[in-house]
Amino acid sequence: MKRFSIHFVLLILLVSIAGCSNPYSNNVKKNSNVSAAANQNESTGEAINLTWASGSLGGGWYSMAGGLSSMIQEKSSNINIRVIPGGSLQNIPFIAKGTAQLAFEQPAFITAGKNGEDPFDKKYSDLLAVGNGFGLNYFHFAIDPSIGVESIDEIFEKKLPINIAVTPVNNTDEWVLRKFLEYYGVTYEDIESWGGKIFHGSYTEQAQQFKDGNVDVMFTQLALPGSAITEASNGRDLKILPMSDDLIEYLSQYGIEKGVIPANTYPEVINGDEDIQMAAMGTLLVASNKVPEDVVYNITKTINESQDRLKSIHSALNGFSSEKAIEGLGTDLHPGAEKYYKEIDVIK
Repeated sequence: MKRFSIHFVLLILLVSIAGCSNPYSNNVKKNSNVSAAANQNESTGEAINLTWASGSLGGGWYSMAGGLSSMIQEKSSNINIRVIPGGSLQNIPFIAKGTAQLAFEQPAFITAGKNGEDPFDKKYSDLLAVGNGFGLNYFHFAIDPSIGVESIDEIFEKKLPINIAVTPVNNTDEWVLRKFLEYYGVTYEDIESWGGKIFHGSYTEQAQQFKDGNVDVMFTQLALPGSAITEASNGRDLKILPMSDDLIEYLSQYGIEKGVIPANTYPEVINGDEDIQMAAMGTLLVASNKVPEDVVYNITKTINESQDRLKSIHSALNGFSSEKAIEGLGTDLHPGAEKYYKEIDVIK
């Protein structure tokens, strides 16, 4: 009996020791987010799981995030990145809620988020910059040329019954479309009263709706060349109407700037051989302030030291440079990014 008791006690001790041998093992398995990664680092080789909020399916942000994340994972085998759809208006709350730890963003919305200004109803202080210069996104006002107009102004002056495709409500493109319509003194209700309608969907869905003849206009914000425009023009005649100086000046109060879609960006588009003036917005990569410094350092290092490969991921990345990456951020640099830029003397 005594021998049995001793064996039993020894068994309990062994089980207890085994259970205490790795206090983080269960947390890492159960919690694949960045809070678990805070207890991990490069030297241990343990997996760090991150989610990257990008843009709508079929858009440049989604494509770029996929290509960049693959490149980062090749260089840092312990970093795992999952790309999800998003947009400027969704990505800031995604970071705050922990839904994502990395995101593409735009300076105007970063500033608005920090200050709790339109289009946000609260302040967000959770995101820090990894770098700027991930390409300009150009707004496209693409129409079926059979509408018979030569300018955007003409559509609204004539109150034409147009069907417009745009991203879902509370997405960047949809928010900008409302500001765009404000310039003309027009609302969704006005368009519907003229016999038109608004279709909300992803870029892929918009292109299909255009090809099927269900919408006459696509209002999109895309890195060049936008695959949704290319796809839409493959199934139906398409023309991109330029935006006037006055319209772009009105939109500039929202952090939107003047840009030009270069001739031959879209060979299939009817006026694709012309330079087309459009509104545009820049793109930053941001990270949650909860992502460990060494993780962001490695991400920043990989991107900056692979510039010869960036153009193969997306042509919008052709202009990326380490020097410009620290300009016009709208928020502070993440300590990991700052460490890298100091290391290469971009920050003195």
